[in-house]
Amino acid sequence: MDKYQAFEKLKEHSKNLTSISYEEIYDLLKNGIKFIPLPIAKLWTNAFIDRVRPNNGTALFRHIDDLGYIKDKNVIDNVLTSFGRANNPHQVMFYGALETTLIDKPRLTAIAETSHIFRVPGTDCTDGEHYTVSRWETQKELLVVEVVFSEYALKNNPDIAQSFENQTKLLQGHNLEPQEIAFHLEFLKFISEEFSKKVTNPEEYKISAAYTNIALLHPDVSGITYPSVQTDYFGVNIVLTPEVVSTYVKPKICSTQILYKKGMKSLIANGKYYCKEIDINNDIEWKEHQSEILTTKEQVLEHLKE
Repeated sequence: MDKYQAFEKLKEHSKNLTSISYEEIYDLLKNGIKFIPLPIAKLWTNAFIDRVRPNNGTALFRHIDDLGYIKDKNVIDNVLTSFGRANNPHQVMFYGALETTLIDKPRLTAIAETSHIFRVPGTDCTDGEHYTVSRWETQKELLVVEVVFSEYALKNNPDIAQSFENQTKLLQGHNLEPQEIAFHLEFLKFISEEFSKKVTNPEEYKISAAYTNIALLHPDVSGITYPSVQTDYFGVNIVLTPEVVSTYVKPKICSTQILYKKGMKSLIANGKYYCKEIDINNDIEWKEHQSEILTTKEQVLEHLKE
């Protein structure tokens, strides 16, 4: 089987991923197509990444370890049991959000990706759902694979469109045969749409998870970026390995946020607590915001009014 046949088989499998094993998908990518295209880009030093954890009611997280990638073996074994867009069952990854031209506050993307309110149509929460946002900063330049070939994202996000143009020019600069360029572009469009699709069953993440894991075999690749489905591709997500985070990414600050939603209207407001400097060796020192920067119940209801 050559790579063209393997790709056709992969496209066919994508129509019914619940009946195809992850191992078969991984083998088609790694050993069938073999040299899969990896559009690599630079994530600059001192780049900010926002990460979100839902709170249990209003209870505060105690330590930054509770806000970073999962370390609790019990959670890994018994809770992390499904495929994610860039991870296998029981595989720990660090998911976060980056700033874009359209969403300059990456915490909005991170909350939208985390909240079940946005995932389940018709779900309202006028009392507010509590989240904790932590901001992390890269300590060196990192190389990531960009997933930027989805037509949906290209229409909605100018940053994705610019990255697409840059990656296309890089591809065309490799002096490949026209057939090879066409294959690369078709493959990358297919992979990008796997990352961009809305799913109801985690089994449908098998292709994007396999692509991520193969991309991370590259010795220089630290992670992968892809458009945020929950923000209609206005935002961008990033996934890094725990090893990269523990070595090259440092937590800086954190704060509580509250999400309110009614019908088609939503509001993300400051929570009561913040920490302006995180010490990884000690518990989080929470401080209370001044009342003037907090949103009152009356203001929330006025904003959500139909």
